[in-house]
Amino acid sequence: MVVNSLTILHPLFEGMILGITIAITLGPALFALLQTSVKHGIKTGISLALGIFFSDLALVIGFYFGASQIVNDKFYHLVLGIIGGAIMTIFGIYTFFKRVPMTEQVEAINEIKVKKPGLIPYFFKGFVLNIANPFLWVFWITSMLAINATYGGDQRAVALFFSGTLFMVLTTDILKCILANKIKILGNPQVKLWLNRIVGLLFMIIGSFIIAGSLVEYYKGFSIHMP
Repeated sequence: MVVNSLTILHPLFEGMILGITIAITLGPALFALLQTSVKHGIKTGISLALGIFFSDLALVIGFYFGASQIVNDKFYHLVLGIIGGAIMTIFGIYTFFKRVPMTEQVEAINEIKVKKPGLIPYFFKGFVLNIANPFLWVFWITSMLAINATYGGDQRAVALFFSGTLFMVLTTDILKCILANKIKILGNPQVKLWLNRIVGLLFMIIGSFIIAGSLVEYYKGFSIHMP
């Protein structure tokens, strides 16, 4: 019973680590969330966050069923795991050394009252803003194939992993909306620099974990079939 619980929690917690890493990645979605929450209030910000979440969910579910059809051979597990882990590691190195943009700033609320828009338009804005990002498609499909490879095609483990990831992304996005006025410091170039370094390092660690996990799964399966 204890072993079964650990088997369930292991991929869930690993997915949550990826979710936290995504959550602190600086990008258009993060600044859109902060700007919206500061200008139009927490509810509008959360509506945007839900749109972003459902676009992530749509991509993950689509790639989940696609990956289960593509990744059905141990050797493909290994190859895709190494490629996916390498891409994530390279992205981590790029993020670690990336120059900090000076343009993305979170504006304070003006004294003039801003008319609050409806919640539904902001839900769709978040959905479109996120799903129209080509990097996001590459990121999710690479992650899905790599994690499939890491867990040897175990669909339950993969589902638990990405459940943990998406749960953390949504939770932290809602927290960003609630704390938007207090975390405008993210517009500070020095803070951006250190966040990039932390995110880059975490992606490098996750990439290494994916490569190592894929190698372990492959050679474990190989040894089982040895005479």
